[in-house]
Amino acid sequence: LRYAVLDRDQSPESRSYIENFAGSPYFKSEPALQSHEELLARMRDGSASLVLEIPPDFGKDLHRGADTEIAAWIDGSMPFRAETIGGYLQGIHTRFLQDRGLMPAVPLTLEMRYLYNQSFESINAMVPAVIGLLLVFIPAILSALSVVREKEMGSIANMYVTPVTRLEFILGKQLPYILFAMVSFLIVLLMALLLFHVPIKGSVIGLILGALLYVSATTGLGLLISSFTKSQVAALFGVAIATMIPAAQFSGLLQPVSTLEGAAHWIGTFYPTTYFLKVSIGAFTKGLDLFSLQPFLFSLFLFIPALLLFNVLLLKKQEP
Repeated sequence: LRYAVLDRDQSPESRSYIENFAGSPYFKSEPALQSHEELLARMRDGSASLVLEIPPDFGKDLHRGADTEIAAWIDGSMPFRAETIGGYLQGIHTRFLQDRGLMPAVPLTLEMRYLYNQSFESINAMVPAVIGLLLVFIPAILSALSVVREKEMGSIANMYVTPVTRLEFILGKQLPYILFAMVSFLIVLLMALLLFHVPIKGSVIGLILGALLYVSATTGLGLLISSFTKSQVAALFGVAIATMIPAAQFSGLLQPVSTLEGAAHWIGTFYPTTYFLKVSIGAFTKGLDLFSLQPFLFSLFLFIPALLLFNVLLLKKQEP
């Protein structure tokens, strides 16, 4: 979990408090902050999930036994993750008090503030996340079944005797389902706004563009799976395993990708849902504009030519 510190005291006591986080296996230190504006910017772009703000005269008040406070700013756009951060934070804070013998008097209190989801309602995180799950599962299944169905019927052999190129065949199979998925996305978007009352605080254009790039990648993923399956039942199970498990477990829905290890970390890094969740939650909850969403949109765009190339090469191998 990435954290940064705005140390307005710069005393031995404040540095001692910060060292407790630097030595924790749960936190990874980011460069120090210089202003409150930089604090908000780091939280908005997701480079820090926790920011500690230490007030001036922190060390002096601690020596005098006077009450003093440390502000802990937590990214509340994902409530489950925010609760975890809060638990780690309380544990480290309590240990600092115990090590300095401050527990009886408790002159040091911690005030936690949740950004972007101040009411801490899980619906503000669940609705944007469920959109990502729906757009990876259903479009991938439909695009995969469209090819596997022709394999079962034998009609795909007709394609081999036509002047249609492999690229034209792939695009012809993929584009209708991209259009279908975008219509589904607009319906789900209206449900989020009108039925669940989750407002879009950021760029609507960025969210729609992210959804377009995302469904282009997920339909390409479905076509990729259709290359390895010969029946609709096998394609259905293959898509379910290749989409729902990575999207739910490794894309940052339950825990940050940076905390995963081994194969799980690499799956999360190279899976499109990871970046669409940042676009969706950023547009709905964090209020990110189109410029702030550009890095995630660019990452989604990179999946499209890669999957297209794989599909063309695999289709070539299947030609009689």
